[in-house]
Amino acid sequence: MRILFLTHAFNSLTQRLYSELTRDGHEISVEFDINDRVTEEAVALWQPDLIVAPFLKRRIPDAVWQRHRCIIVHPGIEGDRGPSALDWAIADGVPAWGVTVLQAEAEMDAGPVWAAETFPMRAGTKSSLYRGEVTEAAVRAVLAAVEHFGSGSHTPRRVTPGAPGVRGRPRPLLKQEARAIDWARDDTATVLRKIAAADGVPGVRDALFGVPCFLYDAHPAGSAREAAPGSVVGRSGRAVVRATVD
Repeated sequence: MRILFLTHAFNSLTQRLYSELTRDGHEISVEFDINDRVTEEAVALWQPDLIVAPFLKRRIPDAVWQRHRCIIVHPGIEGDRGPSALDWAIADGVPAWGVTVLQAEAEMDAGPVWAAETFPMRAGTKSSLYRGEVTEAAVRAVLAAVEHFGSGSHTPRRVTPGAPGVRGRPRPLLKQEARAIDWARDDTATVLRKIAAADGVPGVRDALFGVPCFLYDAHPAGSAREAAPGSVVGRSGRAVVRATVD
């Protein structure tokens, strides 16, 4: 099968899917989704049987998805919609999450489901979960979706948020206002989840020593002397220790 990858970057998931599908005998072309003109030209040149979008930051052009079967990898459970799927899952501390392979339509993340996989969540950063559990689930789901498409007899399922048995729901972009740490109230576990959910991009906006900054790479530091929550109580190399309410 001739497959075109539309992707924002040739990231770890895209590389893994490229290797898996090439190994299975498919012909793959990769196009960076820069703008509508470039994407439409790539489709015209490659003439794909199927378009796979492992990692996008914008909608597929109408002229493409209306004429070609396009499936999108969404790092969320069935029914989940929105650009911050994994961020919300980490911030909310959900016990399990998943990956859904959707057909592209006019509304983002609302198309029929071609395949879906779930996995247990663990305490970890967004990038760690993405490179691990999300990638493994995405590979399984995409391979299943490609097989379903190739069979010519599979009908994808419509999933309605809020329907019985559907946990996912539309969620907005997780903005800094919602990510903000309330040092007077948030315990250590909450602080760690908020920073882990913003790992890589965008970080958690805060301040240190009166200077605005973004927080990353947080770890529990054990006990420390009593101090006002949010204050710096120690330093080790380039790391600082901040007190929390607990």
